[in-house]
Amino acid sequence: MKRRVAFVLAAVCAAGLLPAATAAADGPARGPAPEPWEPYVDHGFSVPAGYVCSFPLTSTPLEQDMVKRVLERYPDGAVKREEYKGPLVVEFENTDTGATTVRDISGHAFPKYREDGRYERYVAFGPVGFGMREGDEFPRGFWVVDGFHVVEFAEDGTRRFSVMEGTQENICEALGD
Repeated sequence: MKRRVAFVLAAVCAAGLLPAATAAADGPARGPAPEPWEPYVDHGFSVPAGYVCSFPLTSTPLEQDMVKRVLERYPDGAVKREEYKGPLVVEFENTDTGATTVRDISGHAFPKYREDGRYERYVAFGPVGFGMREGDEFPRGFWVVDGFHVVEFAEDGTRRFSVMEGTQENICEALGD
């Protein structure tokens, strides 16, 4: 598996998706160097039944020591690209039944935002977690993906995986869907 991830990483760098010098998610860095790392706290989430699972889903961080930094800004100062990394272990709960499962989602992520602040692309070296809703171009669920994955966001907010190299686990199924 390590050899495969190294191969994928090398291919991504060669394709210009992740330049080795800056670890950026969208081609070579232009302008100033990345901003300094700063702590990032994941506060978890709660979503209603039907959003990603057929039941209400709650995510509660159990262990974390994450950091983030801005890689690039738009001319008006809005964030264009960021980088996140660090340990994150989360408990997911089906709040209808009380069933829980714990997953390590300590991956490395590179979100890119549109000028209005909405996601445009999310590049991830897993494991990371990602929600897909009804109407997205992938089955609904909260997915823990490991390996190399890229999620594209259409103007209307729908999501699709444009790259899926690795594994995908639907936490909703693990909790009873």
